[in-house]
Amino acid sequence: MMESETEVQRGHTDLSMIVRPDMRQYRVLDILIEFKFVSLKETGVDGKALEEMDSDVLRALPAVQAKQREAEEGLARYREKLHGKFGDVLRLESFSVVAVGFERVVWQRIFSP
Repeated sequence: MMESETEVQRGHTDLSMIVRPDMRQYRVLDILIEFKFVSLKETGVDGKALEEMDSDVLRALPAVQAKQREAEEGLARYREKLHGKFGDVLRLESFSVVAVGFERVVWQRIFSP
């Protein structure tokens, strides 16, 4: 089941893909994705420089790191709520996706504790 803005105990996940109960016999993963956006103004970098920027430098920008932390915090809350709703059957993988302007995207797999 793929759902956008799924309500989970008074919160909304950005995108969740939860395996249907009748498909649990297969090794398909449940997926949770949290999206964030950083404007060029927030980065203090113009679009051309951003396009040419090394990925590690891009990830190190303070505005990108702040949105990444927000995404991780949101994912932690939603993981807990989804586990409460679906129980131990979940094989949940979580990802944060941070769009930096319309030029770049930074993503990261977030490992559950």
